[in-house]
Amino acid sequence: MTGLYAKTKASVQFFLFACCALVLTGCGGGMSGMSMPWGHENTGVVTNDQNALPNIGWQTKDQRQDLTAQNKEVAAAQPAAPAEKVRVALLLPLSGKSGELGQSMLKAAQMALFDVGSANYELVPRDTKSTPDGAAAAAQAAAADHDQLILGPVFAEDLKAVKPVASSANIPVISFSTDWKQAGSDTYIMGFLPFAQVTRVAQFAQSRGFDHIGVFAPSTEYCDVVLSTLQRTGVNVVKIGRYSPQQPDLSDIVADFVNTAKQQGGGQLAFNALMLPVGGESLHSLMSVFDIQGIKPGTVKLLGTGLWDDPGLTRNPAVFGGWFAAPDPALRKEFEKRYAENYGGAPPRLASLAYDATALSAVLARTGQPGHTYARDVLTNARGFAGIDGVFRFRSDGLSERGLAVLEIQSGRDVVVDPAPTAFISSGT
Repeated sequence: MTGLYAKTKASVQFFLFACCALVLTGCGGGMSGMSMPWGHENTGVVTNDQNALPNIGWQTKDQRQDLTAQNKEVAAAQPAAPAEKVRVALLLPLSGKSGELGQSMLKAAQMALFDVGSANYELVPRDTKSTPDGAAAAAQAAAADHDQLILGPVFAEDLKAVKPVASSANIPVISFSTDWKQAGSDTYIMGFLPFAQVTRVAQFAQSRGFDHIGVFAPSTEYCDVVLSTLQRTGVNVVKIGRYSPQQPDLSDIVADFVNTAKQQGGGQLAFNALMLPVGGESLHSLMSVFDIQGIKPGTVKLLGTGLWDDPGLTRNPAVFGGWFAAPDPALRKEFEKRYAENYGGAPPRLASLAYDATALSAVLARTGQPGHTYARDVLTNARGFAGIDGVFRFRSDGLSERGLAVLEIQSGRDVVVDPAPTAFISSGT
Protein backbone atom coordinates (compact mmCIF):
# COMPACT_ATOMS: atom_id res chain seq x y z
CA MET A 1 0.00 0.00 0.00
CA THR A 2 3.06 2.21 -0.24
CA GLY A 3 2.39 5.58 -1.88
CA LEU A 4 -1.36 5.23 -1.61
CA TYR A 5 -1.87 8.69 -0.15
CA ALA A 6 0.44 11.16 -1.83
CA LYS A 7 0.23 10.70 -5.58
CA THR A 8 -1.97 13.69 -6.33
CA LYS A 9 -3.99 16.30 -4.48
CA ALA A 10 -7.13 14.66 -5.78
CA SER A 11 -6.19 11.28 -4.38
CA VAL A 12 -5.36 12.88 -1.04
CA GLN A 13 -8.77 14.53 -0.90
CA PHE A 14 -10.44 11.20 -1.68
CA PHE A 15 -8.32 9.45 0.91
CA LEU A 16 -9.36 11.87 3.62
CA PHE A 17 -13.05 10.99 3.28
CA ALA A 18 -13.24 8.39 5.60
CA CYS A 19 -9.87 -11.13 25.91
CA CYS A 20 -8.66 -11.24 29.25
CA ALA A 21 -9.94 -7.72 28.17
CA LEU A 22 -12.55 -9.33 25.92
CA VAL A 23 -14.13 -11.01 28.90
CA LEU A 24 -14.27 -7.75 30.83
CA THR A 25 -16.70 -6.24 28.38
CA GLY A 26 -18.14 -9.18 26.45
CA CYS A 27 -19.36 -11.84 28.86
CA GLY A 28 -21.64 -9.61 30.85
CA GLY A 29 -23.05 -7.70 27.94
CA GLY A 30 -26.50 -9.27 28.00
CA MET A 31 -26.12 -10.90 24.57
CA SER A 32 -28.03 -14.14 25.11
CA GLY A 33 -31.09 -14.85 23.03
CA MET A 34 -30.17 -12.29 20.39
CA SER A 35 -29.84 -13.09 16.71
CA MET A 36 -26.59 -12.61 14.90
CA PRO A 37 -26.24 -9.03 13.72
CA TRP A 38 -24.98 -10.06 10.31
CA GLY A 39 -24.94 -13.04 8.01
CA HIS A 40 -22.32 -15.75 7.81
CA GLU A 41 -20.84 -14.92 4.43
CA ASN A 42 -17.21 -13.83 4.36
CA THR A 43 -16.82 -10.13 3.64
CA GLY A 44 -13.10 -9.96 2.98
CA VAL A 45 -10.59 -10.84 0.31
CA VAL A 46 -6.82 -10.87 0.07
CA THR A 47 -5.85 -8.46 -2.69
CA ASN A 48 -3.29 -5.86 -3.75
CA ASP A 49 -5.79 -3.99 -5.91
CA GLN A 50 -5.38 -0.33 -4.98
CA ASN A 51 -8.96 0.34 -6.02
CA ALA A 52 -10.26 -2.18 -3.47
CA LEU A 53 -7.94 -1.59 -0.52
CA PRO A 54 -9.04 0.75 2.26
CA ASN A 55 -8.33 4.32 1.16
CA ILE A 56 -7.62 5.36 4.74
CA GLY A 57 -4.83 3.63 6.62
CA TRP A 58 -1.80 4.11 8.83
CA GLN A 59 -0.58 0.67 9.80
CA THR A 60 2.64 0.59 7.78
CA LYS A 61 5.70 2.76 8.19
CA ASP A 62 5.33 4.03 4.62
CA GLN A 63 1.76 5.14 5.28
CA ARG A 64 2.76 6.99 8.43
CA GLN A 65 5.58 8.72 6.55
CA ASP A 66 3.13 9.77 3.82
CA LEU A 67 0.86 11.28 6.47
CA THR A 68 3.80 13.15 8.01
CA ALA A 69 4.70 14.53 4.61
CA GLN A 70 1.14 15.75 4.16
CA ASN A 71 1.36 17.53 7.52
CA LYS A 72 4.39 19.43 6.30
CA GLU A 73 2.72 20.33 3.01
CA VAL A 74 -0.34 21.70 4.80
CA ALA A 75 1.79 23.68 7.26
CA ALA A 76 3.86 25.18 4.43
CA ALA A 77 0.77 26.10 2.43
CA GLN A 78 -1.04 27.84 5.32
CA PRO A 79 1.56 29.04 7.81
CA ALA A 80 -0.38 32.16 8.84
CA ALA A 81 -3.87 30.67 9.08
CA PRO A 82 -3.89 27.31 10.86
CA ALA A 83 -7.12 25.41 10.64
CA GLU A 84 -9.48 25.44 13.60
CA LYS A 85 -8.64 22.59 15.95
CA VAL A 86 -10.71 19.46 15.95
CA ARG A 87 -11.12 18.32 19.56
CA VAL A 88 -11.55 14.63 20.36
CA ALA A 89 -12.17 13.25 23.85
CA LEU A 90 -10.45 10.03 24.93
CA LEU A 91 -12.37 8.42 27.81
CA LEU A 92 -10.19 5.97 29.73
CA PRO A 93 -9.93 4.68 33.31
CA LEU A 94 -6.81 6.66 34.17
CA SER A 95 -7.32 6.08 37.90
CA GLY A 96 -9.12 3.55 40.07
CA LYS A 97 -9.11 -0.22 39.79
CA SER A 98 -8.46 -0.23 36.04
CA GLY A 99 -6.01 2.65 36.07
CA GLU A 100 -3.09 0.58 34.85
CA LEU A 101 -5.01 -0.51 31.75
CA GLY A 102 -6.18 3.04 31.08
CA GLN A 103 -2.69 4.49 31.40
CA SER A 104 -1.34 1.89 28.97
CA MET A 105 -4.05 2.69 26.45
CA LEU A 106 -3.30 6.40 26.82
CA LYS A 107 0.34 5.71 26.00
CA ALA A 108 -0.74 3.90 22.84
CA ALA A 109 -2.97 6.84 21.89
CA GLN A 110 -0.04 9.20 22.40
CA MET A 111 2.03 7.07 20.03
CA ALA A 112 -0.68 7.45 17.37
CA LEU A 113 -0.80 11.18 18.02
CA PHE A 114 2.95 11.40 17.46
CA ASP A 115 2.77 9.19 14.35
CA VAL A 116 -0.16 10.72 12.46
CA GLY A 117 -1.44 13.71 14.42
CA SER A 118 -1.66 17.16 12.84
CA ALA A 119 -1.66 20.78 13.97
CA ASN A 120 -5.45 21.05 13.72
CA TYR A 121 -6.11 17.99 15.90
CA GLU A 122 -6.32 17.94 19.69
CA LEU A 123 -6.77 14.80 21.75
CA VAL A 124 -8.21 15.43 25.22
CA PRO A 125 -7.77 12.53 27.71
CA ARG A 126 -10.63 12.37 30.23
CA ASP A 127 -10.53 10.09 33.27
CA THR A 128 -13.53 7.82 33.80
CA LYS A 129 -12.10 6.87 37.22
CA SER A 130 -13.02 3.23 36.58
CA THR A 131 -16.70 3.87 37.39
CA PRO A 132 -19.88 4.52 35.38
CA ASP A 133 -20.41 7.77 37.25
CA GLY A 134 -16.89 8.84 36.35
CA ALA A 135 -17.52 7.93 32.72
CA ALA A 136 -20.73 9.98 32.66
CA ALA A 137 -18.92 12.97 34.16
CA ALA A 138 -16.14 12.65 31.58
CA ALA A 139 -18.72 12.61 28.78
CA GLN A 140 -20.47 15.64 30.25
CA ALA A 141 -17.14 17.49 30.28
CA ALA A 142 -16.59 16.54 26.65
CA ALA A 143 -20.03 17.87 25.75
CA ALA A 144 -19.47 21.10 27.67
CA ASP A 145 -16.19 21.67 25.82
CA HIS A 146 -17.83 20.91 22.45
CA ASP A 147 -15.60 17.93 21.67
CA GLN A 148 -16.54 16.54 18.27
CA LEU A 149 -15.95 12.84 18.93
CA ILE A 150 -15.63 10.55 21.94
CA LEU A 151 -13.18 7.63 21.86
CA GLY A 152 -13.95 5.08 24.58
CA PRO A 153 -14.93 4.17 27.18
CA VAL A 154 -13.58 0.67 27.73
CA PHE A 155 -16.27 -1.08 29.79
CA ALA A 156 -19.88 -1.89 28.97
CA GLU A 157 -21.34 -0.29 32.11
CA ASP A 158 -19.34 2.86 31.43
CA LEU A 159 -20.67 2.98 27.88
CA LYS A 160 -24.24 2.73 29.19
CA ALA A 161 -23.55 5.86 31.23
CA VAL A 162 -21.82 7.70 28.38
CA LYS A 163 -24.21 7.00 25.53
CA PRO A 164 -27.19 9.15 26.63
CA VAL A 165 -24.89 12.08 27.40
CA ALA A 166 -23.20 11.83 24.01
CA SER A 167 -26.52 11.37 22.22
CA SER A 168 -27.98 14.49 23.80
CA ALA A 169 -24.93 16.46 22.67
CA ASN A 170 -24.89 14.87 19.18
CA ILE A 171 -21.35 13.54 19.71
CA PRO A 172 -20.48 10.26 17.96
CA VAL A 173 -18.86 7.59 20.15
CA ILE A 174 -16.29 4.99 19.13
CA SER A 175 -16.21 2.65 22.12
CA PHE A 176 -13.60 0.05 23.07
CA SER A 177 -16.33 -2.10 24.63
CA THR A 178 -17.62 -5.33 23.10
CA ASP A 179 -21.21 -4.78 24.23
CA TRP A 180 -22.76 -4.89 20.78
CA LYS A 181 -26.28 -4.30 22.14
CA GLN A 182 -25.33 -0.65 22.64
CA ALA A 183 -24.32 -0.11 19.03
CA GLY A 184 -26.32 2.32 16.92
CA SER A 185 -27.46 5.93 17.13
CA ASP A 186 -23.92 7.11 16.35
CA THR A 187 -22.33 4.74 18.86
CA TYR A 188 -19.79 2.47 17.20
CA ILE A 189 -18.36 -0.65 18.82
CA MET A 190 -14.66 -1.06 18.09
CA GLY A 191 -13.95 -3.90 20.53
CA PHE A 192 -13.20 -7.38 19.22
CA LEU A 193 -16.58 -9.06 18.72
CA PRO A 194 -17.04 -12.85 18.88
CA PHE A 195 -19.31 -13.21 15.85
CA ALA A 196 -16.67 -12.89 13.15
CA GLN A 197 -14.08 -14.82 15.19
CA VAL A 198 -16.33 -17.85 15.56
CA THR A 199 -17.59 -17.76 11.98
CA ARG A 200 -14.10 -17.39 10.53
CA VAL A 201 -12.47 -20.28 12.37
CA ALA A 202 -15.46 -22.62 12.08
CA GLN A 203 -15.82 -22.14 8.33
CA PHE A 204 -12.08 -22.54 7.82
CA ALA A 205 -12.08 -25.76 9.85
CA GLN A 206 -14.98 -27.11 7.81
CA SER A 207 -13.15 -26.27 4.58
CA ARG A 208 -10.20 -28.35 5.82
CA GLY A 209 -12.31 -31.42 6.53
CA PHE A 210 -13.11 -30.79 10.18
CA ASP A 211 -16.80 -30.85 9.45
CA HIS A 212 -18.20 -32.45 12.61
CA ILE A 213 -17.86 -29.91 15.38
CA GLY A 214 -18.41 -30.42 19.08
CA VAL A 215 -18.71 -27.57 21.57
CA PHE A 216 -18.00 -27.70 25.29
CA ALA A 217 -18.70 -24.38 26.95
CA PRO A 218 -19.67 -22.80 30.26
CA SER A 219 -23.20 -21.50 30.65
CA THR A 220 -22.42 -17.81 30.13
CA GLU A 221 -23.91 -15.19 27.86
CA TYR A 222 -20.64 -14.99 25.92
CA CYS A 223 -20.85 -18.69 25.14
CA ASP A 224 -24.54 -18.39 24.28
CA VAL A 225 -23.40 -16.01 21.54
CA VAL A 226 -20.71 -18.44 20.41
CA LEU A 227 -23.29 -21.21 20.04
CA SER A 228 -25.88 -19.06 18.28
CA THR A 229 -23.19 -17.88 15.89
CA LEU A 230 -22.10 -21.43 15.08
CA GLN A 231 -25.68 -22.44 14.42
CA ARG A 232 -26.01 -19.65 11.87
CA THR A 233 -22.75 -20.25 10.00
CA GLY A 234 -23.92 -23.45 8.36
CA VAL A 235 -21.23 -25.64 9.94
CA ASN A 236 -22.18 -29.06 11.24
CA VAL A 237 -22.45 -28.91 15.04
CA VAL A 238 -22.97 -32.49 16.23
CA LYS A 239 -22.43 -32.33 19.99
CA ILE A 240 -22.92 -29.61 22.61
CA GLY A 241 -21.95 -29.77 26.27
CA ARG A 242 -22.56 -27.02 28.82
CA TYR A 243 -21.48 -26.63 32.42
CA SER A 244 -21.78 -24.12 35.22
CA PRO A 245 -18.78 -21.79 35.42
CA GLN A 246 -18.95 -22.28 39.20
CA GLN A 247 -18.59 -26.06 38.89
CA PRO A 248 -15.50 -26.97 40.98
CA ASP A 249 -14.81 -30.36 39.37
CA LEU A 250 -15.55 -31.06 35.72
CA SER A 251 -14.27 -34.65 35.65
CA ASP A 252 -17.67 -36.37 35.57
CA ILE A 253 -19.20 -33.82 33.19
CA VAL A 254 -16.34 -34.14 30.71
CA ALA A 255 -16.37 -37.93 30.97
CA ASP A 256 -20.09 -38.00 30.21
CA PHE A 257 -19.61 -35.58 27.28
CA VAL A 258 -16.89 -37.77 25.74
CA ASN A 259 -18.66 -41.08 26.38
CA THR A 260 -21.96 -39.95 24.87
CA ALA A 261 -20.05 -38.54 21.88
CA LYS A 262 -18.52 -41.99 21.35
CA GLN A 263 -21.90 -43.67 21.64
CA GLN A 264 -23.27 -41.18 19.14
CA GLY A 265 -20.41 -42.02 16.78
CA GLY A 266 -20.72 -45.79 17.07
CA GLY A 267 -17.60 -46.19 19.17
CA GLN A 268 -15.71 -43.27 17.66
CA LEU A 269 -16.03 -39.65 18.62
CA ALA A 270 -18.95 -38.04 16.80
CA PHE A 271 -16.88 -34.88 16.31
CA ASN A 272 -13.49 -34.33 14.71
CA ALA A 273 -13.19 -30.72 15.91
CA LEU A 274 -13.90 -29.35 19.37
CA MET A 275 -14.58 -25.69 20.11
CA LEU A 276 -13.67 -24.51 23.60
CA PRO A 277 -14.71 -20.84 24.01
CA VAL A 278 -12.71 -20.21 27.20
CA GLY A 279 -9.24 -18.87 27.80
CA GLY A 280 -6.45 -18.49 30.33
CA GLU A 281 -6.40 -20.75 33.37
CA SER A 282 -9.91 -22.01 32.62
CA LEU A 283 -8.72 -23.46 29.32
CA HIS A 284 -5.62 -24.96 30.95
CA SER A 285 -7.72 -26.70 33.59
CA LEU A 286 -10.27 -27.88 31.05
CA MET A 287 -7.61 -29.41 28.80
CA SER A 288 -6.18 -31.31 31.77
CA VAL A 289 -9.55 -32.99 32.27
CA PHE A 290 -10.03 -33.70 28.56
CA ASP A 291 -6.53 -35.21 28.41
CA ILE A 292 -7.58 -37.83 30.96
CA GLN A 293 -10.43 -38.74 28.59
CA GLY A 294 -8.04 -39.10 25.66
CA ILE A 295 -8.91 -35.78 24.00
CA LYS A 296 -5.64 -34.11 23.15
CA PRO A 297 -3.84 -32.55 20.17
CA GLY A 298 -3.86 -35.03 17.32
CA THR A 299 -7.11 -36.73 18.26
CA VAL A 300 -9.38 -33.82 17.35
CA LYS A 301 -8.79 -30.32 16.00
CA LEU A 302 -9.16 -27.83 18.83
CA LEU A 303 -10.89 -24.54 17.99
CA GLY A 304 -11.09 -21.36 20.03
CA THR A 305 -12.39 -17.82 19.99
CA GLY A 306 -10.59 -14.52 20.41
CA LEU A 307 -10.01 -15.50 24.04
CA TRP A 308 -7.19 -17.64 22.64
CA ASP A 309 -5.39 -14.52 21.41
CA ASP A 310 -3.10 -14.91 24.42
CA PRO A 311 0.70 -15.37 24.19
CA GLY A 312 0.54 -17.55 27.30
CA LEU A 313 -1.15 -20.33 25.32
CA THR A 314 1.95 -20.79 23.19
CA ARG A 315 3.54 -22.29 26.32
CA ASN A 316 0.74 -24.83 26.81
CA PRO A 317 1.38 -28.04 24.82
CA ALA A 318 -2.20 -29.19 25.47
CA VAL A 319 -3.50 -26.71 22.87
CA PHE A 320 -0.67 -26.88 20.33
CA GLY A 321 -2.16 -27.22 16.86
CA GLY A 322 -5.38 -25.48 17.89
CA TRP A 323 -6.91 -22.83 15.62
CA PHE A 324 -8.52 -19.50 16.38
CA ALA A 325 -9.32 -16.34 14.42
CA ALA A 326 -7.79 -12.98 15.30
CA PRO A 327 -6.05 -10.01 13.69
CA ASP A 328 -2.75 -10.93 12.06
CA PRO A 329 -0.11 -10.52 14.81
CA ALA A 330 2.52 -9.53 12.24
CA LEU A 331 0.79 -6.18 11.74
CA ARG A 332 0.81 -5.55 15.48
CA LYS A 333 4.42 -6.65 15.97
CA GLU A 334 5.99 -3.33 15.04
CA PHE A 335 3.57 -1.44 17.28
CA GLU A 336 4.39 -3.70 20.22
CA LYS A 337 8.12 -3.26 19.60
CA ARG A 338 7.87 0.52 19.46
CA TYR A 339 5.63 0.58 22.55
CA ALA A 340 8.20 -1.44 24.49
CA GLU A 341 11.01 0.85 23.33
CA ASN A 342 9.06 3.94 24.38
CA TYR A 343 7.62 2.74 27.67
CA GLY A 344 9.73 -0.20 28.78
CA GLY A 345 7.10 -2.92 28.77
CA ALA A 346 4.65 -4.88 26.65
CA PRO A 347 1.30 -3.24 25.84
CA PRO A 348 -1.96 -4.85 26.98
CA ARG A 349 -4.04 -6.35 24.17
CA LEU A 350 -6.50 -3.43 24.16
CA ALA A 351 -3.74 -0.88 23.59
CA SER A 352 -3.93 -1.39 19.83
CA LEU A 353 -7.58 -0.31 19.90
CA ALA A 354 -6.60 2.99 21.48
CA TYR A 355 -3.89 3.46 18.87
CA ASP A 356 -6.16 2.70 15.92
CA ALA A 357 -9.06 4.81 17.19
CA THR A 358 -6.78 7.79 17.80
CA ALA A 359 -5.10 7.39 14.43
CA LEU A 360 -8.45 7.19 12.66
CA SER A 361 -9.80 10.31 14.33
CA ALA A 362 -6.56 12.22 13.68
CA VAL A 363 -6.46 11.31 10.00
CA LEU A 364 -10.11 12.24 9.49
CA ALA A 365 -9.52 15.60 11.19
CA ARG A 366 -7.10 16.77 8.50
CA THR A 367 -9.59 18.11 5.96
CA GLY A 368 -12.93 17.31 7.55
CA GLN A 369 -15.62 19.80 6.74
CA PRO A 370 -16.94 21.72 9.76
CA GLY A 371 -19.74 19.72 11.31
CA HIS A 372 -19.03 16.76 9.05
CA THR A 373 -15.61 15.49 10.18
CA TYR A 374 -17.07 12.51 12.02
CA ALA A 375 -20.40 12.26 10.24
CA ARG A 376 -22.02 8.87 9.86
CA ASP A 377 -21.19 8.52 6.16
CA VAL A 378 -17.51 9.22 6.94
CA LEU A 379 -17.23 6.74 9.79
CA THR A 380 -19.09 4.04 7.84
CA ASN A 381 -16.82 4.23 4.80
CA ALA A 382 -17.59 0.91 3.05
CA ARG A 383 -13.95 0.38 2.09
CA GLY A 384 -13.05 0.60 5.75
CA PHE A 385 -9.75 1.50 7.35
CA ALA A 386 -6.34 -0.19 7.56
CA GLY A 387 -5.05 -0.16 11.13
CA ILE A 388 -2.46 -2.06 13.11
CA ASP A 389 -5.07 -4.76 13.84
CA GLY A 390 -5.78 -5.12 10.12
CA VAL A 391 -8.68 -3.88 8.04
CA PHE A 392 -11.87 -2.91 9.83
CA ARG A 393 -15.01 -0.91 9.17
CA PHE A 394 -18.08 0.30 10.98
CA ARG A 395 -21.49 -0.68 9.77
CA SER A 396 -24.41 1.74 9.74
CA ASP A 397 -25.80 -0.11 12.77
CA GLY A 398 -22.65 0.74 14.73
CA LEU A 399 -21.10 -2.73 14.73
CA SER A 400 -17.59 -3.33 13.46
CA GLU A 401 -16.36 -5.88 10.96
CA ARG A 402 -12.73 -6.99 10.83
CA GLY A 403 -10.50 -8.90 8.48
CA LEU A 404 -9.24 -11.82 10.60
CA ALA A 405 -6.53 -14.38 10.04
CA VAL A 406 -6.75 -17.98 11.21
CA LEU A 407 -3.89 -18.73 13.58
CA GLU A 408 -2.45 -22.00 14.84
CA ILE A 409 -0.96 -22.21 18.31
CA GLN A 410 2.55 -23.60 18.21
CA SER A 411 5.37 -23.76 20.73
CA GLY A 412 6.35 -20.18 21.49
CA ARG A 413 4.31 -18.53 18.75
CA ASP A 414 1.06 -18.27 16.82
CA VAL A 415 1.40 -19.06 13.11
CA VAL A 416 -0.94 -17.78 10.40
CA VAL A 417 -2.47 -20.74 8.55
CA ASP A 418 -4.93 -18.65 6.53
CA PRO A 419 -4.19 -14.95 5.88
CA ALA A 420 -6.39 -12.09 6.93
CA PRO A 421 -8.33 -10.25 4.22
CA THR A 422 -6.75 -6.99 3.09
CA ALA A 423 -9.96 -5.51 1.68
CA PHE A 424 -13.72 -5.76 1.99
CA ILE A 425 -15.68 -7.02 -0.97
CA SER A 426 -19.23 -6.01 -0.04
CA SER A 427 -20.70 -2.69 0.96
CA GLY A 428 -21.40 -2.02 4.62
CA THR A 429 -24.98 -2.29 5.83
